[in-house]
Amino acid sequence: MKRLTFELEFITPAFIGGANQQAELRPASFVGLLRWWWRALKGECDIKRLREEEIKIFGGDGKMASPVYLRVEGDVRKGNNLINQCRLNAGVVYLYHFVTVRGKREFIEPDSRLKLTLIGKDEFLKHYIASFWALVFLGGVGARSRRGGGNLAVVGYEPKDLVEDFKISFTPTDNLREWLKENLKRAKELVGSPKTPCGEYGKYSTLPDPRNIDFNSVLILSPKEFNNWIEALNDIGNEFMKFRKIKNEQKNEQNKRNEEWVLDIAVFGLPLRYGKGEAVKVENTKEVITRRSSPVIIKVIKTPNGKYKWMALRLWGKFLPDGAKLRFRGYTKLPSFNLIEKFFQKFGGEVKEEGKNE
Repeated sequence: MKRLTFELEFITPAFIGGANQQAELRPASFVGLLRWWWRALKGECDIKRLREEEIKIFGGDGKMASPVYLRVEGDVRKGNNLINQCRLNAGVVYLYHFVTVRGKREFIEPDSRLKLTLIGKDEFLKHYIASFWALVFLGGVGARSRRGGGNLAVVGYEPKDLVEDFKISFTPTDNLREWLKENLKRAKELVGSPKTPCGEYGKYSTLPDPRNIDFNSVLILSPKEFNNWIEALNDIGNEFMKFRKIKNEQKNEQNKRNEEWVLDIAVFGLPLRYGKGEAVKVENTKEVITRRSSPVIIKVIKTPNGKYKWMALRLWGKFLPDGAKLRFRGYTKLPSFNLIEKFFQKFGGEVKEEGKNE
């Protein structure tokens, strides 16, 4: 059995805890997140085979315990009034919408430290390490994790040689884009991701494989660095807000109804409410669908020199089952990723300048 301990820090507020919404570190939450990122890395099209392998690695089915022990500990600082910290930053308020609109919610404050320990055999440990890499550098922890909540940075880890044995890095370099690309490739190799992935319209959300696609089309980084997480998240939040509002204005100029515009932006995630709180609905499907996580992850990442950049990542996978339609008031439409593609294309010219700012 081998032991690997990571020292981490939260770089954005983390809305994570129990049912009573009190902020706390829970090992079960991290295990659930690692399972999710493992599936996203794996990209296995055969769902039965995927579940069988997942149970062997993470346990489950009421019969098998996980072959890897996970422990989370830390004396984190807690806050409960994020509105006061962010009230002058419209972009942050927009991304953290439900937190700022619904009032106070306890959260783990940025700069809080924690330790995560993994104990297990190499054959299983490698899957946890790959999933943990993806969680830290591509995602976040807790509510609003796809909009910059609960982002982490690795402060250090022991033993160093164990991570080196798996040939994956937890220390970003100045060429951040290339570093992310190469380590995502390695993470996919560690979990045994098929060389022929499910692709854009697979049955569940997966990470695009940089071995097969243009990485620039699915991952964008801010062309400049920021002094703190609020500045970084506020910048992309404002861009995201303007992008959606510009779309609305363009449709009005063409005498198209707001209802059609609402259906266009619904692919950024459900539930979506507009006007007097009316929700976009899903029809033409046997199952009742009221929620669909966004295929776009927005997050903050810490650079080697202690500055901050925002990042946006697009996930592959069907938005809704085949034939399902979005309905808002009297209008219906099949979901389309065209607007998401335009969002990533908007920054196409800017991200090419990234190397000049690092």
